[in-house]
Amino acid sequence: MNFELILTIISLLIACLYFYFKNAFDYCKKIGVPTVPTSFLFGNIKSVVFRQQSISDKVAETYRLIKPSGYPITAVYFFVHPVFVPISLDLIKNIFLKDFHHFDDRGIFYDEDNDPVSAHLFSLYGDKWKTLRSKLTPAFTTGKIKFMFDLIQKNAKEMIDVLSEMTQINREVEIKDILARYTTDVIGNTAFGIECNSLRNPEAEFRVMGNRAFLQTKWDLIRNMIICASDKVAKVLRLSVFPKEVSKFFKKVLEETISYRENNNVMRKDFLQILIMLKNGQNLESNELNDQKITLNEALAQGFIFFLAGFETTSTSMGFAVFELALNEDIQEKARKEVFETLEKHNGEINYDFISELNYLDMVLAESMRKYPPAPAYCRKCTKDYQIPGTKTIIKKGMPLVIPTFALHRDPDYFPEPDVFNPERFNNTNKHNIKEFSYIPFGEGPRKCIGMKFATVQSKLALVVLLKSFKFKLSEKTKLPLKMETKGITLAPANGVWIEMERI
Repeated sequence: MNFELILTIISLLIACLYFYFKNAFDYCKKIGVPTVPTSFLFGNIKSVVFRQQSISDKVAETYRLIKPSGYPITAVYFFVHPVFVPISLDLIKNIFLKDFHHFDDRGIFYDEDNDPVSAHLFSLYGDKWKTLRSKLTPAFTTGKIKFMFDLIQKNAKEMIDVLSEMTQINREVEIKDILARYTTDVIGNTAFGIECNSLRNPEAEFRVMGNRAFLQTKWDLIRNMIICASDKVAKVLRLSVFPKEVSKFFKKVLEETISYRENNNVMRKDFLQILIMLKNGQNLESNELNDQKITLNEALAQGFIFFLAGFETTSTSMGFAVFELALNEDIQEKARKEVFETLEKHNGEINYDFISELNYLDMVLAESMRKYPPAPAYCRKCTKDYQIPGTKTIIKKGMPLVIPTFALHRDPDYFPEPDVFNPERFNNTNKHNIKEFSYIPFGEGPRKCIGMKFATVQSKLALVVLLKSFKFKLSEKTKLPLKMETKGITLAPANGVWIEMERI
């Protein structure tokens, strides 16, 4: 083969590659959707691939650049694949609520055959999701959470005991880690009925596996890119969203625990007991038997996602709340005053009713979740062709979308001075002025977080015992402005949050 022929073949390959990418990157332009410039091969995510930005940060950046155009939607190119990013609140409302039947799929990969625990409420869609959601909803009523309150309180007390011992040696603690160990123990206790002991032992297996699930290695990033590119290829390769060692660990623990309880007639006030009842066809309200059973694999999957969704997002939200309270002494003192006044009213007893009366603490948590949303973006997948109202743009069936929660919560049009921590945004007067669907820490519509009440109680109880037991301020180890992690899939501080704590 002569040199000229080789050069011709290479030139043709380069030309084909060029036109392939150009055609792919022109897709949004052809349907009238404005986007930011792309880079060859990477689309808009070169900075994400090289760990310079998180995906949610890239989505928020795109939102801010395109919003002035006035168009209701934009897109971020994941390599050659466009992912739509709605900007208009009306469109976001349609996706979450009004036209939900076009967007009832989160677009999250699952494989019931090769990875049973991946088929959980968070990933299912259509009739499977609807049926399972209706069965699980009674598990998260106020009555059921009251049922588990004593277990949560036990872990909150243990957290204070551990912190008291730690601060006798060194008053500086990394609060995000402590809170993650607390939520690990709470979820382990209330979901599985297992004493994880991660507060006493940071290397406890539950803590290690929970942490592994949310920290993405380079292989995790590649694996998830393959999953995003093709469900079919992912199934052939038997890939899973979470690392296989994590899935196998939780599947084994749950199977053994369910088997032990059923064989030994053990009953506990926890979420796993509720799953066992559902598996055995027991009505959660009347205790009567019915034919609305869930399978063992469905029970395993729900326990798995309850743990992962509960421990990481909740601990992160609490960590940011403590960070802001440490920065804002006046807000901290006001919250502490409310705690002590309510304690006096309840004769020093902390119970579910006590927690529900802490209105200012509600405002503190709400503002923390505004500034640092536990889910900085929500995924959706179009299940039927959808024409965006007022435009000629059609989102085709199968196209992915990302709801830009972080961008909405930091948009000055909706929240003036968005970088200022101000709980008064959520007082009884101001909260009614917040524009609908601009504040969505738990999502909205039929797929709104089913565990919202549980997460709120767990978070408020932790903040109550912290405020009651310690005064805290920011340690010099915590560098400002706070740098965010680029390797994870949730919003989290890159180097933790170091707090100097003084026992009351």
